[in-house]
Amino acid sequence: MAIKQAWIMCNGMRVNATYNSDTHTWTAQITAPAQSSWSQPNHVYGLEIHAEDDAGNQTVMDSTDETYGDELKLRVLEKTKPIATITSPTEGSVLGATTQQIKFTIKDAGGSGLNMDSVNLRVNSVKVTSGISYTDGTDGEKIGTYTATNLSDGANKIQLTVQDNDGNTSDEDVVNFVISTAAPTLNVTSPTEGLITNSETVTVAGTGAAGSDAVTLSEVTVNGEGVALSGGSFSKQVTLTEGENTITIIAKDSIGKTTTVTRHVTLDTKAPVITDVVASATTVDASGNLTITFKVTDPAA
Repeated sequence: MAIKQAWIMCNGMRVNATYNSDTHTWTAQITAPAQSSWSQPNHVYGLEIHAEDDAGNQTVMDSTDETYGDELKLRVLEKTKPIATITSPTEGSVLGATTQQIKFTIKDAGGSGLNMDSVNLRVNSVKVTSGISYTDGTDGEKIGTYTATNLSDGANKIQLTVQDNDGNTSDEDVVNFVISTAAPTLNVTSPTEGLITNSETVTVAGTGAAGSDAVTLSEVTVNGEGVALSGGSFSKQVTLTEGENTITIIAKDSIGKTTTVTRHVTLDTKAPVITDVVASATTVDASGNLTITFKVTDPAA
């Protein structure tokens, strides 16, 4: 009997083999599946060789064959890079605390799946080796969260890459940001603390500045009202009410950090009152002495 036909089965597809009478061999030209074999048993596609003689007898050899099985295990690698994206903080942001939550997403783009052990998150060039937590996002994404502590004032950088199970490495995502922990400076030159005056208005004046070059001084308020700034200097007239007045001056920078100075000023417009005047005599000899006693009270006391 002669061999009638032979073929290969690969991932459900039949590929017919051709016979070479000179070498007495059959050859099949197979196109690898478009998808990675990572999700298959043992991460390979198992091939099958089928042969049939003229009598209709068939033989099937598969990847479990003790002699030739390894030749029938096809490992298919995808070539599409996974995607790694840092979502927080954002590029160029200015933040006011040395502890920040870093968030990122990683996603397989080609079918082999993500190699979670390959996640390479670096904060200021130091690789993060623990403390990352993950949740499932949409469309196969993984959302990573990491809390970075002891960040430096000034420039900071985050770098992120990930590999898939076929060894493809994502493009590196890089985010540069700035930490600015210094609150604005605020110097109130007028009025002095504890001032007592009989003027119904007082000038509140001073200077303010941002705590670092990374931020700007956004506003100064006096008792909640914004004041005009000229080169960081400010001046505002405040109307007083009789008695003690509290004046609150607040400087705020562009990321919301504030510095507060409080002044207490007392308005006293009531003149002293003189009573109970008693003279020891109302007629005296020339160059004689007399004594006058009296009381003085302050109505504002």
